Amino acid sequence: MSNTSSERSPQYFVDSLQQYVLAPLSAATHLVNQERKEVNVEQEAFEKFRERLGGIDPAPTPPDRAMRITGRASTTNQVNRVRTAYRETVLSIPHYDDAYGESLVEHFANEFGAAVAVNIRPESSMSFTLPYKNTLEARATQAIRKREEFIRILETEIQSLESARADLLEVSAALDTTIIPEWHRESFTEQLDTVAERRQQTIQERGSLPKIDHHSLCAYLYEDKPWTYPVLTAVARTREVVSLEYSTNPETTSSARG
Repeated sequence: MSNTSSERSPQYFVDSLQQYVLAPLSAATHLVNQERKEVNVEQEAFEKFRERLGGIDPAPTPPDRAMRITGRASTTNQVNRVRTAYRETVLSIPHYDDAYGESLVEHFANEFGAAVAVNIRPESSMSFTLPYKNTLEARATQAIRKREEFIRILETEIQSLESARADLLEVSAALDTTIIPEWHRESFTEQLDTVAERRQQTIQERGSLPKIDHHSLCAYLYEDKPWTYPVLTAVARTREVVSLEYSTNPETTSSARG
């Protein structure tokens, strides 16, 4: 009897409301944390690749035909070392196949540029010169910094989700039923509006990366979910499940407040 009574108590429905409302925020936080871990792994992989590049000496400029033949064999070995270094660092990250699934040359071209990737093709006869090595190191540094910036954006997203979660918990903690009395209706809706407005401001002010503007970042992060904006979905769910009590009798309002 007590269990049945507990399940049907007002607080039971408030607890259910919280779980339903906060579900998108919990799922979103998990996804962003996972994305941050993967991007951090990629950043470390490019750092290791750049370090490996430092140990590969550029080919000398051969003065005659005999040296050109020797130099061609030497630079072929150096290019193979670049390919091996890239394969053993960047292409070896655990989520590579799921996230990219590209060949070495394809991924190299997407990260460093098609013109730079030409030299690492197996059929290429280009020399591994000092300028080319410098270019690779510079592009690797760019790849690292791009991921550092993306991590900062993801951390901002996590902070926004956690802030919204705390605000919505505060809103629901003040309830002992899912019916909002007339005297609390205005402040309740204002609190929800504040959560939504703060989230919109975060989205608008968020930094952007190439191909990921401040709106498509959410689409990128939450593409497998039925919602794109978890905070706004949580706010909408709150409005959906509560009942706002309206009174046409001024005396009822006064007595509720008293």
